[in-house]
Amino acid sequence: MLKSFAVSSAILLGITIIESSIFTNLPFLLVVPDFILICNIYFGLLNGKLYGETSGFVSGLFIDFISGTPIGFNSIFRIIIGYIAGIFSDYAILKSIVMPVLSVSIGTLVKRLLILLLAFLFPRTSLHPYGFISYEFLFEFLANILLAPFVFKFLSCFNNSLSIKDTKDMIDNV
Repeated sequence: MLKSFAVSSAILLGITIIESSIFTNLPFLLVVPDFILICNIYFGLLNGKLYGETSGFVSGLFIDFISGTPIGFNSIFRIIIGYIAGIFSDYAILKSIVMPVLSVSIGTLVKRLLILLLAFLFPRTSLHPYGFISYEFLFEFLANILLAPFVFKFLSCFNNSLSIKDTKDMIDNV
């Protein structure tokens, strides 16, 4: 489990750095797709609730440290989304195209709702999220949905290092 957590943390850190340094500087992107959210959902679906929560917490801290948002802001909703994804880990078929699209669309909606809720609860902070019905949200939603199958497929190449389940158990459940 420690090896799996180290590999997933390294992937999350790398994606956080790439997302914050390269994708934010591309002028044609209205909003940066949330690759980290897609990875958190994948890790939760692959390994369960505890792993989804943990990867959500770690990735949220990475984002908070790099972006300068209040510490714990991104961790809160990423923990919740990782937990929700982990609930369905026993039922998820990660090789289909429907599961990535469905889970990431729900995860993106939950993320936006939780950000708006946090901004409403703490109005004196520097959080000014764009609205729920806006071009920015629509672009992020569509980008996340379209990229989800590709990110899931890429991460499935690392299943031997990422999965905490025994491969014999995976074969028996198929």
